Amino acid sequence: MALGEKSISSPLSAFKNLFKKPVTVRYPKEELDVFDEKGVSERFRGVHTNDLSKCIGCGSCERICPVNAIVMTLPEGKEDVRKEKRPVIDYGRCCFCAFCVDVCPTVSLKMTREYDYKTAAPMSLRNGQEVKYVADEFMFMPTNKYEDNVGYVTGKKKKVLG
Repeated sequence: MALGEKSISSPLSAFKNLFKKPVTVRYPKEELDVFDEKGVSERFRGVHTNDLSKCIGCGSCERICPVNAIVMTLPEGKEDVRKEKRPVIDYGRCCFCAFCVDVCPTVSLKMTREYDYKTAAPMSLRNGQEVKYVADEFMFMPTNKYEDNVGYVTGKKKKVLG
């Protein structure tokens, strides 16, 4: 019998799969237990985390970003010195390529395993204000907020500085 031809037993082939356990994971009701740690892969590239004490403000992450999602800005209350600038990432543009993590000389920039980044706009916003509000919420300076759930880190074996 050639591929695609039907036989008299074709309707009966569905019965062999009727009592098998489904293969799909019903997230969020079920968790994925494939890896050592609970959740996604250990090298998953989620939102960024940055150890601000190690970051020297060199701007190499801004220069390497292929979609210009990183801008070096001064935190509030800091003077205009190159070493004081920190990366601000626009997650509306970020393609999660991790070039910025690979090029970081101090290994302060890492990617976490967090992927459920969400924000809720207030109901009082009108006439396009909601779009601007959400766009502003997805552009922030990575801190060590998700440091306990680090995923992708550069393959460098030694620390250059720090």
